[in-house]
Amino acid sequence: MDQVIAKIGKGLKGAKDLTWEEAKFALNAIVEGQATPGQTGAFLMAMRIKTESIGELAAFTSTARRYVPSIQFSHSTHMVDLPLYGEKHNTLHIVIAASLVAGAAGAGIFMHGIENPSLSYDFSQVLQQLKLPMAQSALEATTQASQQSWVYMDLAGYHAPLTKLLDLRQEFGLQNLAHQIARLLNPAQLPSQVIGIAHPPYLNKMAEALDMLKTPRALIIQGVEGFPELSMSAPSSARELRSGHISQMAFRPEDAGFRFGPFQAMSAKPSPQEGTSFSASPQYEAQVIIHLLDNRLRGDQRAWVILNAALFIYAAGLAPSLAKATPLAHDMLDSGKAAAFYHNLVNDAARPTPHPNSFSSPLVTA
Repeated sequence: MDQVIAKIGKGLKGAKDLTWEEAKFALNAIVEGQATPGQTGAFLMAMRIKTESIGELAAFTSTARRYVPSIQFSHSTHMVDLPLYGEKHNTLHIVIAASLVAGAAGAGIFMHGIENPSLSYDFSQVLQQLKLPMAQSALEATTQASQQSWVYMDLAGYHAPLTKLLDLRQEFGLQNLAHQIARLLNPAQLPSQVIGIAHPPYLNKMAEALDMLKTPRALIIQGVEGFPELSMSAPSSARELRSGHISQMAFRPEDAGFRFGPFQAMSAKPSPQEGTSFSASPQYEAQVIIHLLDNRLRGDQRAWVILNAALFIYAAGLAPSLAKATPLAHDMLDSGKAAAFYHNLVNDAARPTPHPNSFSSPLVTA
């Protein structure tokens, strides 16, 4: 372990990338406790400074996948893997509303993330306010997927070793390579992924790493605050991996028939004109999302939802382009189908959970 730390820790000019076997060894040593806590911290911080190479990202992800069996969904053809490991500080979690609109249109949505105590509130708290189902294990995720096309799973109940590394965010004050692994993990090995990143170099790195891992299709987006969300106020750079071919893309609101909107339209803080007693909070976000789904809000926020719902519909293979997916997203809101889809999820979440013994194991051997 001291040798791999020395290899990556010699500064920006002296550091060298690890081979596949070295990267595999390092992650195994950390996960299995062969590395000391000091070595683990040194390795993660040295890797953050050097930044992961394409081969390292692929090797780390492949190694992490071997620690837990892949989740098996019975209907995965039009399902999209949607990892949520960014950190929202200023904008709404509009991915929630967009995923529900896309789900109503027939796209299967599988989101996963972890609780983030470093934030004043996080994604999971907004889901709780919306009373949406939250799977705490692979078994619960599989059960939900058999009933609905929208699933959120807390990674802590599925991949404990990776979650332990993600939790070091609280000690370091910084994200580490585990956050990139979690974005690439794809627990159910779904045929399509939409991944949000904050730093532009990861656009190419992640696309090429996923190609090494034989991923059929993926969209890597420089999203709003690192989330898999297209911006309403600026072009969103992206890479699309499709059957071994990587394309450079830029998504704009005009691709869905909208104009650029102000950044304030994406803000998590209510404007003075709204006359609400809520500040930026999960309660306020839930209120906005419900109003959007119930078709009670117009303007830039509604356009932002439709833009991102169209992205997920496109990623699910239900439309050949963002422009072709947009009318479907519009219709889901106008017809009330998106609101009905959301309320069905809430009603299902309120029902008693069946005894686990009544279901066969959702896992397959890795």
